[in-house]
Amino acid sequence: MNEPVPNIIRTLPRGVLLSALLLFVMLLLSTSSSFRDAGEHRLDEAGNRAIAAFAVARTINGVVSVIQEMEVGVSLGINTTLQPGQILDPLNDLIERFSTAALIAATLLWALKLVGDFVVTPWLPLLLLGLLAARMLLARWAPRLDVETLLTRAVRIGIVIWAFAALTPWVIDSVHSSPVVQTHYHQATEDFDTAGRQLRGIVDLESPWDVDRSRLGDRMAQLADMADRLSRQAVIVLAVFVFEVLIVPIAIFWISSRVLLNPRAMVLDQAG
Repeated sequence: MNEPVPNIIRTLPRGVLLSALLLFVMLLLSTSSSFRDAGEHRLDEAGNRAIAAFAVARTINGVVSVIQEMEVGVSLGINTTLQPGQILDPLNDLIERFSTAALIAATLLWALKLVGDFVVTPWLPLLLLGLLAARMLLARWAPRLDVETLLTRAVRIGIVIWAFAALTPWVIDSVHSSPVVQTHYHQATEDFDTAGRQLRGIVDLESPWDVDRSRLGDRMAQLADMADRLSRQAVIVLAVFVFEVLIVPIAIFWISSRVLLNPRAMVLDQAG
């Protein structure tokens, strides 16, 4: 004859079994140094990309500032001076904001790394397993206590926080490595660097006052073209940062919250 299933197992809500399974998976991954190191490495790469973009933007910003200060003397019936670099005012404002956004992106990525160092460790799954065990005991011996629902929600919130900290680095790396993002990002960064070098080559920064007046119109056309190219590529790179650093983490947190914290999921824990 088949042995009867113990009553405590038969009466466990399905939600408790699911939470216990997730917690054991979390504990297994948290004790794996290779899993933690791989996540940190992916965040390091993303942070380094943001810092590199910030450095390039600040360099271009410095070049633009030098060009804006240049004055060219011309004779139009009367002697006067022109500042052709003023055509770069909109670009200068955009690059300043771009550099600020890149710095914020790098800061957020390093903050996420700190959160992962604190959360993706064995102590959190063990703590949540203890809370889950307490919830099971209360369900068996004191089922009418309101603390049972509180413990259930605390366990699920802990799972959401762990999933956010552990999965976000992998999802960010997967998104960045996708063909769609790679095509736009690499093309934009290459054009960004190329346009920046060409912008620096328009004038001799060692003697910025020496500008060929006979080619003033050509220089201004070059400046306008560089400003247009840099603006387009800066917007594309910034869009990639916003997608990877803001939209992806928010989506991960929202989806995991909806799956684990919505009322329908909580009903599973109350079903006997």
